Order: sequence, then C-alpha cells, then structure tokens
Amino acid sequence: MAEHPVVTGKRGPGVLQVVLSLTAGGAERTVVELVTRSEGTIRNMVCCLDCAGEWAGQLTGRGVPLVVLGRPPGFHPSIGARLARVAAAHGAGVIHCHQYSPFVYSQIARLFRPTLRVVFTEQGRLSDAGPSAKRTLVNRLLGTLPCRIYAVSRDLREYMIAEGFPARRVGVIPNAVDPRVAPDEEARRAARSRLQITQGSFVVGTAARFDPVKSLETLVEAFAEIVRGLTDSTLVLIGDGPERQMLEAMVKTRELSGSVRFTGMRSDVRDLLPALDVYVNCSVSEGTSLTIMEAMAASLPVVATRVGGNPEVVAEGVTGLLVPSRSPGSLARAVLSFWTDRQLAVQFGLAGRQRMETEFAIDRVVARYLRVYRGEEV
Repeated sequence: MAEHPVVTGKRGPGVLQVVLSLTAGGAERTVVELVTRSEGTIRNMVCCLDCAGEWAGQLTGRGVPLVVLGRPPGFHPSIGARLARVAAAHGAGVIHCHQYSPFVYSQIARLFRPTLRVVFTEQGRLSDAGPSAKRTLVNRLLGTLPCRIYAVSRDLREYMIAEGFPARRVGVIPNAVDPRVAPDEEARRAARSRLQITQGSFVVGTAARFDPVKSLETLVEAFAEIVRGLTDSTLVLIGDGPERQMLEAMVKTRELSGSVRFTGMRSDVRDLLPALDVYVNCSVSEGTSLTIMEAMAASLPVVATRVGGNPEVVAEGVTGLLVPSRSPGSLARAVLSFWTDRQLAVQFGLAGRQRMETEFAIDRVVARYLRVYRGEEV
C-alpha cells in the first residue's frame, strides 16, 4: 500500500489514525469504529506501523486510505519522519495515536510537522508488572509536549500517572461498542447449533487474543473443576494467538477435548455469544474490555478478574462477579453460582444489557473524540 495515497475530498478536519496494526483486538476495534462512524464528518486515514492485519479490509473496502509502514524490530526515529510525510499527504491536522509506540513516533512526527495536534489514547497494558523506570523517565519528558492524553479506564489513568505522565494532562474516555439488538431465544438456539453444542449444556466461554496477558490457562483450569461436578458443560474459546498450542495441550492433558470448542478467529463473535450461559474474562491486566461489553450487550452474566478497568465495566453483584486473577478455584466457584441460581444469571444479564446501553454505547465515545479533534474540552 502506498505511503502517499490520494486524499479524499470529504469535508472536515483530516485525522490520521495511527495503530500498530489492524489485527483483531480492542484498540484495533476502536480504530475501525471511530473511522466508520465518523464518515462524512471528518476525513480519516489509517496508518499501521507494523502490518495491515485481518481487519484492514473493513476500512479499505469503504475507501478509507490505509498506509502500512512495515516497521522493523527496534526503535527507529525515522518512522516519525515517515508519519509526518503521511500526515502531510493526507492534509491531516490531527494525529490520533492508539497505544504507546504510535504515541512516541507521533511526537517525533511533530518535530517535522509542528502544526500537527497529537491525541494519544492508551488502551491497556501488556502485563500486570509495575511501572518501568526507563519509561517513567521518558514519559516525564513526553508529558510536557503538546498533546491530548486519554486512558480508557480510571485504573489505567492511575498507572499512567505512576509511569510519569502529569495527572493534570491525563483524561479518561472509556472504550465502547455498538449495543445492537438484544439477542432472543432463537439467536441462542442458532448460536449453539453453529457451535454444535446441545441446547441443554451449560456453556461457559470467552473471546480473546490468546496472549499471556489474557491468562486463558486459568480458565481451562477452572473449567476442569467445573466439568467434574457438571459433566454436561462446554467451554468455548473464541480467538487465536501464540498460546493456542499450549492451551490445546492443556485441554488434551486434562482429558477435556470432548467438552472444549476452539473456534479460531471469527468475524461473527457477536452472533456466537448468545450460545453462552456465562461470559468469562480472566486477564491479569485489562484496559476496558470490549468483549465484556459485547457479552453484556448479549444479556450475559459476566465473571471477570478484579484487574484494570474490569471493575469499572462490571458492576459487582449487579451485572457480574469479580474474582482474583490467576485463581482457577475462585473462577470456577463464581461461574458455578450462575448454574445453581439460574434466575440470578438472568437478572445479572438483563442488568448488564441496561448498563451497556446507558454507559458504554459507541456513539457517545465517537462524539467525544470528534470534540477532541476540534480542540474542544470533553
């Protein structure tokens, strides 16, 4: 894909969205939603530092210019100069960087194009480790440069402050999703049929990138406890990633193969969620989980780890239950509580759906970022 695509003639400010790639994930979903929902209001272009990813076609198919820089390993200040050239070709007055590396390179781009206004959204952390001394030192400098800085949760904001960003500079704009129409019983039956799961089975599941931060081995261990007391139960793991082989080996070793479905990466995740009785997030670190929000939109009770932004999305004792990370026993007990009290599961699911509609609808977030692009306070 060319580094200098033709600029479209749409009205409004030019915004260059910078992300590592459009491989399936939360930050990437946010970019796709921002771009598609602001069509006709602003001129968007997307720049992927590393590779295009499987979601790139969702944007290029709509005529959105997309550039891939193919960044080699390591730190390369020249990437900042290339970003400046891309922004100039697009006529971009705003560069919105998603995640930390795009932010660093976008600030370098400002050295070559000082009129650029930088917006930085930190989407999450790769682990639950403490702040890095090196990054804290760098952030004290970066935090003094002109930019608008946002975290996707209050917890992540506190971490960013601990990592050197000035508290007065860091705001919060949570992630969000499209609530869609609430699924009905027919959607549930169709989803189970698609996954080849019997209608009477108790189904637990998650949708995630199979990375260490998601701690999916904790879910497999918890399910091994669940299935011992509830033989007609199924675990659905939607997604893919570097830990898939390890997870498949765990399932085989614990003789769970007949009860676990690995779906691989799917484009129809929202259509599969109604198959579940309980949605699980067992991450050791999380910004604001879009898949938790999608599960709430599907009227599912949620069991999630008490980390990052999860407690800001899951109202404990109202829409779901929170458990410690890396604790299979706690996770299993929380999940089983929705089996023993099915009315509670329904009640939590309906409350989650209502919370999703009122607090985490995507159009509200897009409207806030449009104000940020115009230089307004949000």
